Amino acid sequence: MNAFIVKRILVSILLGLLVAAVTIEISYQVLKRENREPQQIQLVIPAGTAQDVASGQVPPSIPEDMTFVVGDTLVVVNHDEVDHQLGPLWIPAGTSASLKLDTEENYILECSFQPAKVFGMDVLQPVTLGTRLTGILFAGFPLGALFAVYSILLGSDKKKEKSV
Repeated sequence: MNAFIVKRILVSILLGLLVAAVTIEISYQVLKRENREPQQIQLVIPAGTAQDVASGQVPPSIPEDMTFVVGDTLVVVNHDEVDHQLGPLWIPAGTSASLKLDTEENYILECSFQPAKVFGMDVLQPVTLGTRLTGILFAGFPLGALFAVYSILLGSDKKKEKSV
């Protein structure tokens, strides 16, 4: 193989890795809300929630579903005068309860503080530096190979045009 083709292949692979790195990093920055270290997240049930739910109203400060990363701990604080339940958690009035989220899963839990009586939770794997680097390698090398094939094919077409 001549040195010119080897140089084209190496430049193409580096270009593929660069394009993959830029694409992966843009995706990471856009999705950064879920790309974080595990933490403790508090969900507060405000006073009067049981009355709102009984009348069919959605409590304004409580989301219908939430997204977490593996390792998060959900702490439910009950400021209402009525006991509430969220899946396996029983939260008496004026107390709190916590739930460690250690598996990737989409949950739909029984919930007493939502009019629909269900609460959705998505638990995702956090995106780490290792995950990002793996994505760059898995996308960059095939993309670089495609660039190399194109550059070699285009280069051979230009040589044919010059020789004609």
